[in-house]
Amino acid sequence: MANIVAYWRGQILVTTATPTRAGDAQTWTWTLPEHFPVGRSLRVTVDGGTLSQKGKPLPWDGYYEVLLDAGELALTP
Repeated sequence: MANIVAYWRGQILVTTATPTRAGDAQTWTWTLPEHFPVGRSLRVTVDGGTLSQKGKPLPWDGYYEVLLDAGELALTP
């Protein structure tokens, strides 16, 4: 049950984050709640561009695996 709640809560954090823009790039940031389980991620797809976290492109496997602990996500064209 904890994994389901963590995924759901993480999904809310990411989808409600307001992106900032720098040129063509967009960056979303979030802060995990206290006592949030470590090492959780979300599966994400985008219509175009590349997602990265902490300056490193995320691997594509039909979806991107976004690490919630990173607290940020960037999309570049």
